Amino acid sequence: MDEDKQVTREYTGEAKDRRILWAILALAVIFLVGIGIWQWNRRSDTTTYTGYDIIKSKQLSFSSIYGMIPIKDGVMRYARDGVEAVNAEGETMWNVAYNMANPVADAKGKYAAVGDAGGVSLYLLDGTGKVNSVTTDHPIVKVAVSANGETAVLMNGGVDNYVVIYHIDGTRASEINSVSTVNGFPLDIAISENGAKLVISYVYFEEDNIRSRLTFFNFGDVGKSYIDGLVGKAESSETAFPDNLYADVEFLTNDRIAVFGDKSLLLYEMEEIQSIKPVEITYTGNVRRFATSGKYIGLLTEQQEGGHISYAVLLYDTTGKQVERRALDSYYGGFRIEGNDIILYNDISLYIYRVKGNDKYKGGISKAIAYVYAIDGRNHFAIISDNQYNKLKLLTGGTAK
Repeated sequence: MDEDKQVTREYTGEAKDRRILWAILALAVIFLVGIGIWQWNRRSDTTTYTGYDIIKSKQLSFSSIYGMIPIKDGVMRYARDGVEAVNAEGETMWNVAYNMANPVADAKGKYAAVGDAGGVSLYLLDGTGKVNSVTTDHPIVKVAVSANGETAVLMNGGVDNYVVIYHIDGTRASEINSVSTVNGFPLDIAISENGAKLVISYVYFEEDNIRSRLTFFNFGDVGKSYIDGLVGKAESSETAFPDNLYADVEFLTNDRIAVFGDKSLLLYEMEEIQSIKPVEITYTGNVRRFATSGKYIGLLTEQQEGGHISYAVLLYDTTGKQVERRALDSYYGGFRIEGNDIILYNDISLYIYRVKGNDKYKGGISKAIAYVYAIDGRNHFAIISDNQYNKLKLLTGGTAK
């Protein structure tokens, strides 16, 4: 019996040693693979590409595009006769036909909305191709979409202006009535990711001076304690951002709001109600373009000194801290932020650089460029013209064209 026990103990010990050895070897392999991946990513993240290859081309629908908006897994292209979502490989994920004189659109995640500005046709899209059509009570001005499909629609009713929030099925969730003689003329709207918060920017005149007004709404449980859900208001004056036109508002995150003006940028915190005092970022010159991501805010500025015009990208984090300033040698009409890549483009030129890093690519492109988006976060990009998709692979060999 004792020998049996001894044999059993010896056998168990050998098996345990082998398991430990195999575990150590497995961990070593995982570690080496991890080091290899880290080195590859590090090398890829610092590579400056000098050429490119078009590895795929595809004709797309709609020859006359009104605009393009990023959407989950690709881009949404909308025109007078319809809208379609194209994925990273140029394949159509879904499309919807309609007839609109002046389409305006927005998208967040997989959800999207297209309205006929000046008309009453509204299409709510759920990301699968299913559409819910709504006829609005008043002419549409703008639309804004949340990450869960709630869509805010700004409408012009003459003396009164209205904002109606629709569920994705087309039913009404909330409605705001604004009198122009009281609040001013609405310029823009923004809806939070969860669809429960809304911001409206207005412009009005006071003794021949231009003024801005912001209103903040909460339609959740907290907002029920306030009249019409109005949980905050901010107005310009002689001492608070005077003579500044804030024409664009945007939720950077569910609780962080950016308000873009011609002289300064305001950052509000709105977990439930609007913060009393915003972070204000002032700048000189003209802001020609702005771009945002969940991490950064970018401003493309123009300066004129002594007849000389210069351009630069000013980059901030969502707290208002400046991350960097990058001088540009020319103006770019297209401006986007994807991850740590800043993407700038014109009709036939492309400039991509890394935040606080080196250039990724700078040069010409043989295809017409209307929109650019990253495919893999490294060296593959989609170049879209009005009616063609091109998959671009950046190369370390060759020269920029």
